[in-house]
Amino acid sequence: MLRGAKGKVRGLFTALITPFDKDGRVDEARLAELIQFQISKGTEGIYPCGSTGLGPMLRLEEREAVAETVVKAAGGKVPVVVQVGSTDTASTVQLAKHAERLGADAVASLTPYYYKPGERAVARHFESIAKSIGIPLFAYNIPQFTGNNISSASVASMARDGTIAGIKDSSRDFLQLLDLLNVAPQGFVVMNGIEEYGLFALMSGADGLVSGGASALPELFKTMVTAQRNGDHEAALATQKKVQRVKGLVAKGPISAYYEILRARGLDCGVPRPPMLPLGKNESTQIVEELKSLRLL
Repeated sequence: MLRGAKGKVRGLFTALITPFDKDGRVDEARLAELIQFQISKGTEGIYPCGSTGLGPMLRLEEREAVAETVVKAAGGKVPVVVQVGSTDTASTVQLAKHAERLGADAVASLTPYYYKPGERAVARHFESIAKSIGIPLFAYNIPQFTGNNISSASVASMARDGTIAGIKDSSRDFLQLLDLLNVAPQGFVVMNGIEEYGLFALMSGADGLVSGGASALPELFKTMVTAQRNGDHEAALATQKKVQRVKGLVAKGPISAYYEILRARGLDCGVPRPPMLPLGKNESTQIVEELKSLRLL
């Protein structure tokens, strides 16, 4: 039986950046402020420690601290899905159990990355996580980073046997997403993680969008999701086009750009952790001015 997440995990979830202080440590106070900012702007859920949150760069104890801060700051106002995936199963299970103890609504896990153990081993990885917790587990498929793609058939199999309650699909393969929507059993949650076709995924039946850009511009993505939900196709399409403009602006370094956009909005979250570099002053100024011209700042 699926441990359902349908109804709770839907709409706009923010793939949250992780704030750092001037010494490069996780800034828990700023993280709590960022959660309140997100809630005030209508975000429907929080997804910490994902790719945008630099989860794979954080030590296990840092990831636990981020999860604890996010769950506490959200205070049940919006659901929290903690991304717990690591290179090995044991660390992933440790983070999943910790998230459950904190009161997270669900966890999501990357496929194991760097190594390519094969589809059977990846399925066993998810089975091990699922058996260790009593809250819903989502698969997180982003093969361009992990090197491991989860086929639609494998997703459907894990869904039917109750291993996973849903998936965040960031495969950048729209045909694969459509296939997932066709084979997923009733009650299975399909969240799309690619903003460039966010509207079209929703129109095709996806339950929601997990957006890194919403870390800095939650209103933009909430407008698109809400317009589509309300059947206002003209407004939804206009907003999707604006999303495309924003993605073009930040294309050279989207995560670094989100820190700068937030700084321009009065939320200083530091700079991303090396080896990522902060944006230069001229590039930051240009992005902020372009966003102002789009009436997003």
